[in-house]
Amino acid sequence: MAGLASSKETYFQGVQFTAKRSIMVASAFGLAASLSAVVLGDESGYSVSEHQKMKLAAIEAMWDSEPAPAAFTLFALPDAQTGKNRFEVKIPWLLGLIATRSVDTPLPGINDLVVKAEGRIRNGLIAYDALDHLRQNRNDAEARATLASHAEDLGHALLLKRYVEDPRTADDATIAKAAHDTVPGVAPLFWTFRLMAVLGFAFILLMATVFWKACRRDFSSRWLLKVCLWSLPLPWLACEVGWFVAEFGRQPWSIDGVLPTFLASSSLASGQVLFTLAGFVLFYSSLAVVDVLLMRKYVLMGPVKALGLNNHAAVVAPAE
Repeated sequence: MAGLASSKETYFQGVQFTAKRSIMVASAFGLAASLSAVVLGDESGYSVSEHQKMKLAAIEAMWDSEPAPAAFTLFALPDAQTGKNRFEVKIPWLLGLIATRSVDTPLPGINDLVVKAEGRIRNGLIAYDALDHLRQNRNDAEARATLASHAEDLGHALLLKRYVEDPRTADDATIAKAAHDTVPGVAPLFWTFRLMAVLGFAFILLMATVFWKACRRDFSSRWLLKVCLWSLPLPWLACEVGWFVAEFGRQPWSIDGVLPTFLASSSLASGQVLFTLAGFVLFYSSLAVVDVLLMRKYVLMGPVKALGLNNHAAVVAPAE
């Protein structure tokens, strides 16, 4: 009986040692990772303001252009039908500082960007016509010069192919409709971005609290351990909504301002796609099997034997 009690004590000591060390390492890494996400998010916000102005305007439900420095919309009820927010709460200056890193750079709103997109579509039609002339006569110098001067707007003219075969035949109403297609879904972007941001700051708060407790060797807060347990799915959720913001926000472009998504479908045969997909499924399924086998091996081994804390002690699971 004395040997059994000693083995149980050794077992529990090993479990506690493993758990405490894991918490200390995980909290330090988690705090560093969650803080770095803020830095990366700031860099991403600045990049979006430079290259994807419509995405930024949609994320902020910013229908009209904001004078510098732009305010950050903390809460709003976007209404796509009226092109306005029914209710909003703003933090002055914050968006301008994040997106432009200045106090004198204005940010364009959705309505102004739609007007600009319509102008780019009309310029793109000139490039499209010049390109057609070059297809017929590669030595047409005038068409080449015209294409060079309007080439950056050619992609906007391609938006009309959703409605007409030849963009040059589009009327004013169709051009206006194509210009409005450059606006992604405002409400879904607005709310998913804020969910992602809230989760990011929640991770910082949680990891900072755990790290502070771990530095004090205080592992007795059961409520904190339960919060950590129930927070396990949240990083996955944050990742998914982040991808939604990235992919849904760039609609209707596969390459912003160059290639619309409806023209970017792959030319691969279905068999090629299925073969590639099957390869990925097989590869990651194999990794999953190896992962489960390794976890099972070390769970059965127990922390004492796995960590070499007491090579001579028999590890006995606690009786129920």
